[in-house]
Amino acid sequence: MSSSNIVKSGSQTVGSGGSLFGIGAKKPHYQYEYYHDSSVKGSASVVILFVVGTAVSCTAYSDLAANCVSGQSTVWVTVDNNPGNIVKLSAEDTAEAFNDIKANITERLGDTASSTATILIGGHSAGGFSAIAAMQENGGDLSFKPAGFIAADPLGRGAGVPALKIECPTFAMGFTIKTCAVTLDQAGLAAYNITSNSNRVMMQMRNLRSGFGKEITHCIFASDGCPGCAANEAGAWTRSVMGKFCILFVGSIQGEKTTRAQYVEATGENSDLVNVFYGNETATV
Repeated sequence: MSSSNIVKSGSQTVGSGGSLFGIGAKKPHYQYEYYHDSSVKGSASVVILFVVGTAVSCTAYSDLAANCVSGQSTVWVTVDNNPGNIVKLSAEDTAEAFNDIKANITERLGDTASSTATILIGGHSAGGFSAIAAMQENGGDLSFKPAGFIAADPLGRGAGVPALKIECPTFAMGFTIKTCAVTLDQAGLAAYNITSNSNRVMMQMRNLRSGFGKEITHCIFASDGCPGCAANEAGAWTRSVMGKFCILFVGSIQGEKTTRAQYVEATGENSDLVNVFYGNETATV
C-alpha cells in the first residue's frame, strides 16, 4: 500500500473586492486553497468546502486538511469568504463562494475532483456559522443540499447557532471549557444538538486548564491558531483525531457502516480527553 502524498494548491483568488467602498468589486470574491492525496488514483469522489474562522486565512488549516484527505478520495477546500477582512460571518459571501466552486469544480480544482463529487460543507467559528446560515433550511442562498456538515466550533451573532437548523449529517467539534470568549452551548455543542439527522457525531475535547498559552483553545483547528489564541503543540494531537473522525464521517455518508465504538476507538491514547456523542444522544458539557 502506497504512503500518502498530500499536495496543496497554494492560495488562489476569485473575483476582487474593489476599492475601500466596494467600488469595482467583482463577485463572487473569495480566496481558497485545496488539498488532496496524489497517491489516491483518479479524481476524488468527495469535496469538502470549509470556511475559515475570524481573522484566519485560507492557508491556515493545513494540518486538519491533510489529515482529512490522507489515503482518501477526497479534496479539502479551505475558503476565505471575505479576503482582507477579519469578519467571516456573511452567509451570503459563503453561499456565493460555495456555489461558484460547485458550478466550476474543474476550473477551480483541476482534475483533482470529479464534476459529480459528493459535496460536504462546513467551517470554523464565524465561518462555520456562515455556512450553517447559508443552507436552504435557514433561508440561505446555497444552491444545493450538502451531503454533510463539518462544524468546527461554529459561533454566530445574535441568537446564533442555536436558532438555526441542520438537516444533513453532521460532524461537530467543541469543548468542555470556555476559551476565546466562546460560550459552549452557542458553538459546537449547539451545532450537534440542532442537527435533526440521526447520522451525527460530536468530538468534544476536554480542554483542561493547564496555564495560559498551554490550553487547547477554540482556534486549535488552525495549525497556528489565530492572532488571539495560538494553537500550541500541546493540542496538536486533536487535529489527528479530527482527521480520523472526518474519514469515518465521510465514509458513513458514502454508505459505510460506522458505529459509536469506531469513533471512540479513533480517539486512541487520548480517549480520556475526548467525549463522544453520537446518534440520538444529546450533547452536554
